[in-house]
This record gives sequence, C-alpha cells and structure tokens, in this order.
Amino acid sequence: MMADPRSPGAEGRQFPPLAVIGCGGVAAERHLPALAQIGWRPHVLVDPRTERAQKLARRYKAHRVVADVSELASGEIAAALVATNSSSHARLSLALLERGIHVFVEKPLATTEADAQALVRAAAAKSLCLAVGHMRRFLFVNRWVKALVDSGALGDILGFDFREGSSYHRQPGGRLTAARATRGTGPYSPAFWDRKAAGGGVLLDMGAHTLDVLLWWLEDGRLLSYSDDSLGGVECDALLQLALLGGATGTVELSRTRTLRNTAIITGSRGEIEVALHRNAIVRAHPENLVGFELDGRSGAAMPDEQLHGDLFKRELQDWLRALRSGAEPFVSGASAAAAVGLIDGCYRNRRPLPQSWVRRLQGTGQQARAGGGRLQGRRVLVTGASGFIGGRLVEKLVLQEGAQVRAAVRTLRNAARISRLPAEAVELRRFDMADGKIAGSTMDALVEGCDAVFHLARDSRSQRANEKGARSLGAACLRAGVRRLVHVSSLGVYAPLPDAPLSEESPIGRRPRYDKLAAEREVLRMAGEDGLPAAVIQPTIVYGPFSREWTDRPAELLLKGQLILPAPGDGICNAVYVDDLIQALILAAERDAAVGETFLISGPEHPTWLDFYRAYERALGGGIRLMDQDEMRRRHRDAGGLLALPTPKQLLGYRPLRPLREALIALYDRLGDRGRATAKRFYEQGRLSPSRKANGPAEFLPHRFLLDLYTAKCQVEIGKARRLLGYEPEFDLERGMKRTVDYLQWAHGQG
Repeated sequence: MMADPRSPGAEGRQFPPLAVIGCGGVAAERHLPALAQIGWRPHVLVDPRTERAQKLARRYKAHRVVADVSELASGEIAAALVATNSSSHARLSLALLERGIHVFVEKPLATTEADAQALVRAAAAKSLCLAVGHMRRFLFVNRWVKALVDSGALGDILGFDFREGSSYHRQPGGRLTAARATRGTGPYSPAFWDRKAAGGGVLLDMGAHTLDVLLWWLEDGRLLSYSDDSLGGVECDALLQLALLGGATGTVELSRTRTLRNTAIITGSRGEIEVALHRNAIVRAHPENLVGFELDGRSGAAMPDEQLHGDLFKRELQDWLRALRSGAEPFVSGASAAAAVGLIDGCYRNRRPLPQSWVRRLQGTGQQARAGGGRLQGRRVLVTGASGFIGGRLVEKLVLQEGAQVRAAVRTLRNAARISRLPAEAVELRRFDMADGKIAGSTMDALVEGCDAVFHLARDSRSQRANEKGARSLGAACLRAGVRRLVHVSSLGVYAPLPDAPLSEESPIGRRPRYDKLAAEREVLRMAGEDGLPAAVIQPTIVYGPFSREWTDRPAELLLKGQLILPAPGDGICNAVYVDDLIQALILAAERDAAVGETFLISGPEHPTWLDFYRAYERALGGGIRLMDQDEMRRRHRDAGGLLALPTPKQLLGYRPLRPLREALIALYDRLGDRGRATAKRFYEQGRLSPSRKANGPAEFLPHRFLLDLYTAKCQVEIGKARRLLGYEPEFDLERGMKRTVDYLQWAHGQG
C-alpha cells in the first residue's frame, strides 16, 4: 500500500507521485509549465493520443506515458491532475478517488449536481484531498472583494450585475495560438464545440468561473430564470437571473459572440463596487474610501500585477501541494466548488430560449423544416467559410429552414461559435484553409464527398493566387464527385470603382476591381463554360444585418465613440441588402437550373443613400453623422500623407510573411501592464493611438480613400436578372432590415 502523502509518515516526501490525465491545451500550456515552475515532475502522463503525450513527457521528464487510466499500476501514483473534456471529469475523478488517489480536477468539477456531490462524498469517505481548478479565486482583486463583503463594508447586499464575454471570432490569438490550431486543442478542437464532449457551452466553460466567484463572494444564489441561444448545440450567449437568501436579486450575462464590459458590480446598503473579472482592477467605488480597504497589507489602490493565466495556475497547484503535505483543506475544495455545478445544472434543466427579437423563429432543427421543403431537404450540403457573417447565417437557414445536413468548413474552429449552437447531428465541422499550400485534390475530394450542393464563401483576402487555386481545386472536386450545384460567392467589388450609372451583370469590370474575388470568379465561370461545371456566381452588394462586422458592428462602434464622417452632401447610393435576402438568393441559385453558368448581382429592393443607411444606426445608438466637404476630406488625406488609406498594423501582421513577427509582438504584449496593453491594442486595431479630433470636439472617423469612392458613387445596382431567372424577390427594404439590425445592435452593445 502506498504511503499517504498527507500522513505523518510521508512528511519527508517533497512531491507525491503524480499522474497528469489529459494532455490537451490546458495541461500542455498551463498545468505542466506551472508544475515545472514549482519543481513537481509528473510521474506519468495519460492520454489516448500517446504521440502527443510522449512529446510532453520528454519535455517535462515524466517517467512514462499510458493511453488510459486503467493502465496505472496499483500504488504507482498518490495524486492525479484531471484535465480532460468536461464531460469526463466526474467519471475519471470518481475512479481515482475510489482507488485512494488524491485528485485535482480542472473546472468544472462535474457537469451535474449529482455527480459533483458523489465526488465530494467519495473524497470525504476516504479522507482524500479533492481540489478544483477555479484559479480566479486566487486573483488578488477577488480575494479583496471577498474580504470586503465579509467585513460588512458594503452593508446588506441589495443587488449584483456580472457581465462577461468576448468574441472568439474577433479575439487576437495568443502566443500559443498557432500551435493550438495545429494540435487541435481548446477552442481549436472539435470536442470544444460538441455538447456531448464539452458538456455545455459558455455557461459551463466561462460561466463555471464566473458563478464560482459570485457564489464565493455572496455565499448563496437561487436560480430565478435562465435562457440561452442554443438551438440543439452548445450555447454561446446566456442570461441568468438569481436571488440571494437575503432577498437581493441580480443578473449574470455571458457571451462568446460579444465583448461585454467584463466586470462585476455589487450593490450594498452602504456602498457599491465594480471590479474587473480578469485582472486586478477596481473600475469604480462609491463611496471612494472603499478603495482604501486592505487585505494582506494592500489596499484596493495598490493591487499586485498578476497575470490571470501565467501566475494563477502556478498558485492553485502550489495550494494543492500545500494541502497534500499538511492535511488541510485546499483553497478551492470539491465541496465549495460543487455549488456552482449545482447552479449550472439547474440552469440547463430549466432552460428557456434566449429572446432575440431580430431573429424570425425558424422551424424545428431540420426534422420539422418548412412544409414541402426544397431540393436541399435531407441532402448533404457543403459550406466553405461557414464561420463568417454570411456563411454562419447560411448554415443556420440551411439546417433550420431547409432541413439540410451541413458540412461546415472553417479556417479555424475557434470561429465556430455561432454555428456550434446548431445540433451536432445536423452540422459536421471540418477545418479548411485555402491558404494552406498542402491542400491537394484528395483533400478537396474528401471535403465534397457525398454533397449535393456546395456553397463556396471562403476566401483569403491576402492572396489572389490562393483564391484562384482554391476555386479551381474545389470546382474540379465537384466535377469528380458529381455535385449537382456549386454556388460561388463573389463581390460587388469586382466593379470597383463603381460608375455613376446603373450597374448590371453586363457592365464592364472596374478599373480597380477586388482581384482576390475576381480571379476566383473568373476561374469558376471558365470551368462552367469549358468543363461543364454546374456552377452559379453570386455578387452581393453591401450586406448588413446581425453580426456583420464591416457594415453593422464597426459603424456602430464608431458612432458610440464619436462622429462618423461622410462626404457632403451625403447623396451617394448605398446598394444595401439585408443578409436574409442574400441567403434567399444563394439557396435559389442552388435549386434553380436556370442559374447554371450565370452571374447574379444581389441587392435590396431600393437604393437608399449612405446618409439614410448610417442615420438608422445614429438614431438607435447615438453618436453622430457629420457631413464634410469632399475637398476638405481629400485635403486631410493629403496632409496625412496617405496614412488613412494604409492597412492597420492588425491587417499588415496578418500577411503570411509577417506572422512570426506578430507572434513575437503578442508575446511582448502579454508582458505589458494594463495601461500598456490598452495603448498597444488601440494602435494595433486602428493604426494610430487616437482618432483625429476637432479642437475640444468629439473623435472624428474619416473614411479612407477607397471607402470615399464608394460613399460618393451614384451607382444603382439592378437585380432584374436575379428576379427573372432565380425568382429572387427581396423581402427587406431598408426600414424592415434596419429594424432587425437595430434590435441586434441594442442587444450587442448593451443598450436594450
């Protein structure tokens, strides 16, 4: 029988023999480096992907690697760190506890309240140490708030408001992003987006941390209501209403699609405090003297510089080791962590759909698709670029309205948040990057195998050649597989700069076209004419609607920060099309035989001005639209030396040759303090440290030169061909489309 590291006879043993179970992203990038920092070398690594585990074993000098827990010899280890998929935490941890092994389990402790309590009982029955990886409790600001609340300085708790969220799609990658993408760990893993493997979405992942801190601070919380946006898959947005035993009520909002304020507000009868959730920072305090409250000799005004991931994983493992050596309870015990699991379990059992007023409720999840359905019902359909704005909405419509089985090809699984809400049995995720030079015909054949139709939206904005080659390879694979229809999505940009005249499919290509789009479009049409490829090309205009980065979210962000400048008199034509109308056209192009070999411009039913377009956002969000004389605007461009037309650092560092430099700069960014990171991020996104300003006036956001051409053109796009051959009839004029878009913006920016 092995010696218990918590018994007096084992006091001389500095580090208990340890197994690390699960060698994915969190273990490889967080736990194993943290163990190395404290000098605790793992005895054995356990992972079914033994090749991956062997590499880590060599790096961290583990004695051996096994594929399964069952291969561990009796008495071989005294402690185990469980870092597998959430759905397996309870099963593995219980088996280890029953063998008399101390357990540290990465959050969440379990996915159901019953499993969590079973683990707590098993640990107590054998006097074993069960610790849970809620590392945020070790952050100084969180311990400071706990002490502040317990001291009574806030008085009776009257309410609370927690908002935590960031868009996975827009988040800049960290130092290990490229490696994680290659290894397929964390959000780059299909398991992360699979409800069966992950156990849940944002509530169980991010929410496990948020709710653990809330319940630790306030000691109890009863569920009043819970809603999320799951459509059968993992939820990306969630909203909880909770009540405390003392009667106070509050809200917790979580998101993977929006950047929320990422703070917690606690209101008491004697004061209110707002603190950051990810860093040591007090956002505001009322009265201000609350900041003077001290913990461990530090006030709220003198918090240490701690890295959420770099420091706290080390600290939680040091605490577990302390508990093993001393026989004391760990700082985050299984019993204390079980409260958050119980609350999460209750949320899932009492789930209601999250109200989203901009979404027309589609029917069912495929089995209950519209009566009669279309030619795509029950058929397999490939969508490349499925994680983008248009691709994501297309996947939703194909599954929920058409009843299709969708193979969703995405450049990186990290961007799959929106489509992961759909049921896994209806959406098959595949990783596909056109810029990958290793893509061969066999790869394309596997991608289109068994597909009735293919929607090609993927593009590489950095490479005309990659787009052309990708379109050629995909078209050839469609021919070999006998795909009934390829719908290729191009752009209005092939006609740039737009003429001051009506525009149709017969109009000449522009003098400065979008070559990344034009090259692929021409290749598809060539194959349709020469090789008999059953393809159609769709050229969308200005596509707006919920989750549109370019024409919805970005203008809204600028209006919230200052003034958006348009060229006077603001009468340039905006050929806007609401996203659902474009999706209608794409599906029609896949169904109608008359589409083969043709190109279709797709726009809305009217031709509003750019001033009309942006004023709809202005009325909803505030901010301001300012008209500026075009000569003055061009003078400012000249004075800036053309800088307003240059790519931002973010765009420049996206080019393949500069990616190693980007990784190095991100590593430097991680070491900056809060103020330095904020400054660097602003420069990275905008290319300058602040927008141009009037004297003592609001921030001004001028369009770059290419956008200025678009804003001044008097071009009216004609859609007669799409109406005639496809039966396309746009449903959303600007008023109807903007009604839904504004509803989304008010939700997305916390105004609704």
